[in-house]
Amino acid sequence: MFLKTGGGDDLMLDNHARKLGRCDQSLKEQRRRNPDKPSNVCFYTLYRNVPWSEMKAAFVVRTFFKHSLQERIMTRPFLTTETKLWLSYQLIRAVDEMHAAHVPHGDLKVANVMVTSLGWLYVTDMAPFKPSHLSNPADFSYFFDTAENRHCTLAPERFVTEEHILTEKLTEPVTERMDVFGAGCAIAQLFLGGEVLFKLDQLLAYKNGKYDASERLKEKIDDPEIVNMIMLMLESDPAARPTALQVIDKFTGTVFPKYYNEFHSNVIGPLVTLSPDKRIASLNSRLPEIIEYVKSGCASEEEAMEAVRGAVIILATLICGTIRHCLIPNNKVTCLQAMMTISPYAGDDCNLHTLLPYAITMAKDRSPLVRATAVKTVAKAVQNIDSFPAGEANLFDDYIIPAITPLATDKSVLVKATLAENLPEIASRARRFLETRQLLPQAEPRTGMPFNEGYDSDLKRLQDLFEELIRLMVLGGEVSPWITRAFLSDITKFCVFFGRQRTNNFIIPTLTISVLFLNAPDFQVRRDLHKQLVGIALYVGPTFLSYILPCIKEGLMDIEEIVVHEALNSLSKLSSLGMLDRKGLVDLSEVVVPLLLHPSNWIRSGALEFFASMDGQLSNVDVICFILPMIKPFLKYTIPDLKKDTLEAALIPPITRAAFDQAIKDGSASSIMDTIASSPRAPAARSPSTYHSKVMSEISDFPSASADGAGTEGGSSFVGTTAEHVKLQLVRKYIEALVKTASRYKEDAQRTGTTDDKFISKDFKIVARHQISQVRDQQLLPTLQEVEFTMEEMDTNKAGCPRLNKVKPTPRQRKRMELKSVALERRGQSSMASPVRQRETQGYSILRQVRPTQNLICQAEEHTATVTDIAVHDTGPIFLTSSIDTYVRLWDLRSLDQDYALVSHTGYCDTTTQHGKASPVLSLAMLTSGKNAAACGTAAGSFTIFCLETGVVLHGLSLADGKAGAIGSLQRMNKNDVVAAGTHCGYICGVDCRMQSEAFCLKAAREHGPITSIVVGDEHGRESWVVSSTMNGYVTLWDLRFGMAIRTWQLNEPIHKLSLNGPDPVVLIGTSEVQRWSLESLRQVASYKTSNSEPLPGGGAQPHGYSGVVDAVSAPKGHSIRAICGSRDATWFTTGGSDRKIRYWDSENVSKSYVVSGLDPGQPSFKYSMSTVNEVCVVKEESQGEGTQPSQHGLRTPPHQHKDCVTALNMLRPSQGFCSLPVLISASRDGCVKLWQSASSKPPEKS
Repeated sequence: MFLKTGGGDDLMLDNHARKLGRCDQSLKEQRRRNPDKPSNVCFYTLYRNVPWSEMKAAFVVRTFFKHSLQERIMTRPFLTTETKLWLSYQLIRAVDEMHAAHVPHGDLKVANVMVTSLGWLYVTDMAPFKPSHLSNPADFSYFFDTAENRHCTLAPERFVTEEHILTEKLTEPVTERMDVFGAGCAIAQLFLGGEVLFKLDQLLAYKNGKYDASERLKEKIDDPEIVNMIMLMLESDPAARPTALQVIDKFTGTVFPKYYNEFHSNVIGPLVTLSPDKRIASLNSRLPEIIEYVKSGCASEEEAMEAVRGAVIILATLICGTIRHCLIPNNKVTCLQAMMTISPYAGDDCNLHTLLPYAITMAKDRSPLVRATAVKTVAKAVQNIDSFPAGEANLFDDYIIPAITPLATDKSVLVKATLAENLPEIASRARRFLETRQLLPQAEPRTGMPFNEGYDSDLKRLQDLFEELIRLMVLGGEVSPWITRAFLSDITKFCVFFGRQRTNNFIIPTLTISVLFLNAPDFQVRRDLHKQLVGIALYVGPTFLSYILPCIKEGLMDIEEIVVHEALNSLSKLSSLGMLDRKGLVDLSEVVVPLLLHPSNWIRSGALEFFASMDGQLSNVDVICFILPMIKPFLKYTIPDLKKDTLEAALIPPITRAAFDQAIKDGSASSIMDTIASSPRAPAARSPSTYHSKVMSEISDFPSASADGAGTEGGSSFVGTTAEHVKLQLVRKYIEALVKTASRYKEDAQRTGTTDDKFISKDFKIVARHQISQVRDQQLLPTLQEVEFTMEEMDTNKAGCPRLNKVKPTPRQRKRMELKSVALERRGQSSMASPVRQRETQGYSILRQVRPTQNLICQAEEHTATVTDIAVHDTGPIFLTSSIDTYVRLWDLRSLDQDYALVSHTGYCDTTTQHGKASPVLSLAMLTSGKNAAACGTAAGSFTIFCLETGVVLHGLSLADGKAGAIGSLQRMNKNDVVAAGTHCGYICGVDCRMQSEAFCLKAAREHGPITSIVVGDEHGRESWVVSSTMNGYVTLWDLRFGMAIRTWQLNEPIHKLSLNGPDPVVLIGTSEVQRWSLESLRQVASYKTSNSEPLPGGGAQPHGYSGVVDAVSAPKGHSIRAICGSRDATWFTTGGSDRKIRYWDSENVSKSYVVSGLDPGQPSFKYSMSTVNEVCVVKEESQGEGTQPSQHGLRTPPHQHKDCVTALNMLRPSQGFCSLPVLISASRDGCVKLWQSASSKPPEKS
């Protein structure tokens, strides 16, 4: 803008510049008075660096906007009625905001209204320097029609005659009602699709009552209330024209929904000012609340759904405008998840033109997780499209399928598996689009082509596209069981899409190849195939039975019991549906009948269901002649029918698990029966039918085995009985067939050089090993299981899994260790110990041969408050410490200098706020070494994953829907980064750190109090249990397979720390003493009592003012054990507590226990003795003598012990290039971190 001076007031443009400056100051002053009120006004900023009188030129700057409202009307996706109403509401709010600051606009039209990609409207280009009244048409062209199109949005009262100006001296500025007329013209143009309501001549005629604008509005706008609002804003009499606020008040509830005010002030308005990453995090957490708020103001369900649809269309614009600018992949995933949440409410147009294009764009993102989530969003969007215009008829052929085809050859297994899982839904919707398209008017009519021929050719072309997509995804590239399982998850929709002929020609051969005739190394593929066989058979018909029955027979002989269970379920369903003829039922009965004596409860139940399903399919003659004689040897007495309850009650007890596994290990049932026959307790060899009736009484007295064959120790006390002899002979053929199947799997694995581990996706799979728990007396602990399945199935799969006895490196469990080798052979692996077990054995031997010494390596005091946790790296000399000072510090011992100065490498500060301050970090968990990341839990309840090198936050998660509270304990569950978190609100949540989602969530009783510590069964995921402790003294053992608490018991004092110790399932409980509990018998086996040391006085480092549990964590009251460092690789452990001492306890030889640190100069050492009280070993610490006074002469070495309560302990494993022995790490309430040297198992000298 150039300024002219002189030549009269009209040419003194510096006066107009001052007007701009005053307007700018007025708007800024209003925003300072209302900082929380969102703004829809964007004003010019005038830059100058000299006084007004000296200015020659000035820069007028405003924010850049991509679209004006005029341009947005013509841009795809075209505005819906809901979006037009939302923009109209904002425009009226902008007029009210301007005049509340006494700033008129003067030239309000669609070219001066800007719209952002978030759907937020700004009014700009105020013109206070333009005349408020016009008498000459040339002035209109000069000031308001620079485009020379004669469009006019000025209020009629602004046009006056020359005489009127001279007589009235009209110098007043533009009024609010004049701007309301301009806003009405802009809203009319918005609803007319860009057509202008008035030209100059029409407006002058309208002023004189010779032009009616309402007729034109009624032709184009269906809602009469909108027409009434526009006409009220266009009143030619300014006195009858309302203000902006009066328009909003009058038409809220009729034109504008009631929730618009809340959206404008508290939802959309505050979000548009945030950064994209913060915006989506805030919006996603409030989405359910927003939807419920919109519904709450509606009188009926139909009205509520309509209101929600309008609200989510506004939110969809905000989300789609945010996703393109997010920097963190996790936030892009959050945007896509929010799109899936609102998709069912959004309506056809929003799903088709807004959500779907943005989701397809995200399918090209660099992050595999974003691409996979984008595929889910595409499937969700097309699922919610019910109708579409004729121009979108080729949506799948021309747009969706070409966009997702590259994902079929994606490098990430996660992406391909997600595509395979969602492709059936996309295919079914594609066929529905095709069928609907035939009812729509064709854009290009097929002249001379019959209707059916056009449909058939289009369907064939569509099926060809999907067939090629499936070939690339399932059969092309690297084989992965996860892709095959996802492909099988909804295979029946593919059958419907392709039709019966192409299902026979393509789907079934594809299944055959992908599953490799049921010989795939991953048993879950075989299991999922059996789940889908019935659905395929129902669609294809009886011709498919020739393929199904051999598959099911093969499944009945599978080495994985869960596959057998699913095969039996398939048989029962086929039999109930009448798809099996009499001959097929009789033939299958011969295969199923041995399973009536199987050790697994689930398999026996499946066999009973199969026989019960035949009760209505076979005649009584067939049952009596064919079935009952077949199952008679398995019954205690004769039964009249095949009802399940009758058959179950008459069955003899099943074979014990030990005998069953021993028979498989020996290669057949014959060898074990030879052993039975040679036993002095066994009868003479004869056929079962000969003496079957003679042993029924013994079988009746035989103790019934559990689902796992639990019995006495070793599980084989009944192997030598006559009853076992009978049962083994009855299932002899089945066992021999099972052994042959196991041998074939082993040969296939050796020939191909593949094992299950090769088929585990690094992107996708979480390994967890489980077995059905032994329920014998009070031995309720879940133990080892050689079955792998995903964390998702931990919540959903309650079917029985194959079970093997647990492995314990003690003489008492040698027989069970032999069964471990049986399991490895059944899985096609070597009978030698697996690499995991070899590493465990190595670590076990190393830790057994060392113990910490009193030699301090180094120390650091960088933390300024209580250190709450220590996490160590798997392989390197790296560890983390967390503190109430809100920092997590990384310590790399490779950077120690010659003076052994310990300095942290990086520091991460949690930014989650609590009471206006950064939140204390209470717990840590190091992820696997390949991830280079760690997880931390804070007092504010945030679960955060951050990079070790940079400290940058990678992911964030709110546990238990934000209800978890402070996260006081974290434990990594297995090598695939599943972390268990214990919270102060009583939740135990399993977090899949790769998927950023909860794998499971358990809730303790409220009266138990805050959870202070948790321990997990096995870091390798083979034992599916968790133990938790609380501030109120409760200890709970949880079974993760069933998501339930097995046993809870209470101690008489608060519990501060738990730890595992030794190879047996034993937990150490830290209170005022250390209690050792066996998790098998749930009994206390030992107690470790310290001497009567006085607790610390109330001094020392105090926490930063946090109340409740956080204070309890850092400020002990009375003597207590605050830290325990134990391991399943060693039988010794260390403790630290409020007396500042670190103690070494040897559970095998208590006399070798000693104090590592904490003895003051001159203080006597301690001795340790053991006694037995009520079958509990009690280890006591007693002082030796009175001690001596330290010398007051000469130099004294400063003490190495902690000066405050010891709050955390951990052991750093040996690492190449740094140390050959473990290093003990300790930390205290004053923030001090110390490292202690280890030595061989020889007891150190007391000093």
